[in-house]
Amino acid sequence: MTYPLLLALWLAPLASAVICWAFGPQLRTRSGWLASGFVALSFALAVASWPAGTQSAGGALGAHQRLFSWGPGFDFGLLLDPLSLLWTYIITGVGFLIVFYSIGYMDGDRAFARFFAYMSFFVFAMLTLVLSDNFVGLLVGWGLVGLASYFLIGFWFDRPSAVAAARKAFVINVVGDVGVMFAIALIVANVHSIGFSDTFAGAATFSSGLLFAICLALFIGAAAKSAQVPLHTWLPDAMEGPTPVSALIHAATMVTAGVYLVARCAPLWSRNPEAQLLVGTIGGLTALLGAILGTAQWDIKRILAYSTMSQIGYMIMGVGVGAYEGGVAHFFTHAFFKAQLFLTSGLIIHALSDEQDIRRMGGLWKRMPFAFWAMLTGVLSICGFPGFSGFFSKDEVIYGALQHGHPWLYAVGILTAGITAYYMFRLLFITFLGEYRGEAGTPHGHAPAWIMNAPVAILVVPSVAIGAALMIGGDSSPWARFFAPLFAPQALLAPSPAATPPLSEGLTSVIVLICVAVGFAVAWYRYATPVAQADAVERLRSETAHMPPVLTNLFYVDAAIDLIFVQSAQFLGTISGRVVDPAVLDGAVREAAFSAGWLGAVVRSFQTGLVRAYALLLVAGAAGFIVYYALAGTAH
Repeated sequence: MTYPLLLALWLAPLASAVICWAFGPQLRTRSGWLASGFVALSFALAVASWPAGTQSAGGALGAHQRLFSWGPGFDFGLLLDPLSLLWTYIITGVGFLIVFYSIGYMDGDRAFARFFAYMSFFVFAMLTLVLSDNFVGLLVGWGLVGLASYFLIGFWFDRPSAVAAARKAFVINVVGDVGVMFAIALIVANVHSIGFSDTFAGAATFSSGLLFAICLALFIGAAAKSAQVPLHTWLPDAMEGPTPVSALIHAATMVTAGVYLVARCAPLWSRNPEAQLLVGTIGGLTALLGAILGTAQWDIKRILAYSTMSQIGYMIMGVGVGAYEGGVAHFFTHAFFKAQLFLTSGLIIHALSDEQDIRRMGGLWKRMPFAFWAMLTGVLSICGFPGFSGFFSKDEVIYGALQHGHPWLYAVGILTAGITAYYMFRLLFITFLGEYRGEAGTPHGHAPAWIMNAPVAILVVPSVAIGAALMIGGDSSPWARFFAPLFAPQALLAPSPAATPPLSEGLTSVIVLICVAVGFAVAWYRYATPVAQADAVERLRSETAHMPPVLTNLFYVDAAIDLIFVQSAQFLGTISGRVVDPAVLDGAVREAAFSAGWLGAVVRSFQTGLVRAYALLLVAGAAGFIVYYALAGTAH
């Protein structure tokens, strides 16, 4: 069915971005309220679109709005089905809370209006990505999201570190863009269409090699956008942007684009077990690596960044092995508790005059009780404490790996859960317990506290309850019924292994909970006991000094990328600049000019200006012709 309201839902944030950009000096602080209002309008329209997005008519699921066509197979439009509807709710709903929070956080910034123009543009770009009904439209949104993230990460462009982080994120994401473009080229060459429906319908005719190549190219894009190994290094550096940017990009939206892409292309992955194994393996390794690196960080935002990397790994692992509902469920719950964690860290950073090193914090539960309880609920949720939302979605992913015949990914998921509990409670204990270890600073006091506290308080509710509300009930739960029309057919394409999983889902939850309890206990022993608190400063200093080099150097991934790609590119550039360009290219131009001048001088030497010389030349030429033809006639 057509649904014109989709246009308003899609374009409202773009209108906000244009207005804030064009009239920022006049709007000033009102630009924050304007941007919040337009994003809230998109969310309201998304809520009103629930019936249209979930109904099935004429064999088609959801609502569709055609925009224009370039020819047969090249139609551009918007699609609202259960998958894009869910992402739209997060982009606009959680996005609204973050934009509203930014009014307080960015108060007093000299580029206040420009910030909200960028934030609105980012929301529009994400909506373009998830609402497009074709691969080219998705690619346009994909690129616009990368551009918007470049603007936001490097928002404070007077900081060299922020500029470097923005450039790094942009370049790595362009690598992913190339992968998606290559996949589109293969699809167009074989299907002669860019539409999702045409591509998925034609997938049954693809050879195994072609299907794997398409999936691999698409996953390169997903890995870059969702910070999967080895394209993950931009994510922690992106913490140079303002904290609301971290919450918007790294919690709810941009880094989950790869999860959306794999879930959207489930008809392709479900037909190729090799592609599924590749994606699931990369997701599992990313989850484990991100968790391990999170144990070695001291910057509060970088800890949360590595936790995001790890949790996105869980999602990629879930949708990769075919547990689509579990992977998407973890995306949904993660959006709430991770946004809550980032915004709570913003409260702390704001109150401590931009301090982000947890070694210089401590004792904040007395000074900031609201932030303590908000952080605690977020930590319990991300660790999968029973009853909290993360408990339901994370266990769904872990058990899904076992159900689909990947026991070692199942083990990786359980191990990662224990490590997650350790470094998240480490963050909580060092930040809030003991005595304050930092310098007395002047907190930012620009805006009323409720503007920043209210979004955090709202996010606490779904962080605690959304999992139980939607996912209890197994195959008959509201979550399963919501996605049954979308993901049930994929289970028929790639059925689960015939063997019954050796462990039940309940026993799996118990094992995960034991690992979480062990992680909590280790963190408590190291950072929260009276003995640990007695000499906390010295203990943290000693831990910093004795941190394994492999962790402080982030497994040398950045160094490897720098050696293989950056330094080699710089070497080729140096050779080109110092040898190829001056000696070959410029030399060829100089030789061409010299040759033309020499040839001209030779030709010019025949021009004497004497009539008798020209006459003699004509006679000689005529004589030559006569002799030639005379000899030719004699020969015949």
